[in-house]
Amino acid sequence: MKWYQRKNFYVPFSIVMGILGFGAWFASLLGVNVDEELNKDYFTTKDEPLFKKKK
Repeated sequence: MKWYQRKNFYVPFSIVMGILGFGAWFASLLGVNVDEELNKDYFTTKDEPLFKKKK
């Protein structure tokens, strides 16, 4: 059996990739205030911010 077909490789690899994915998601939320929400117009123009203040 080849090295990439073993569970000894895929289980730790999937755990590490999950941690990296969670870390990226968490880092994207740093610096966001409680009174901000996702901007629905984010994809309409290139200058729109991802988060905007609640009205």
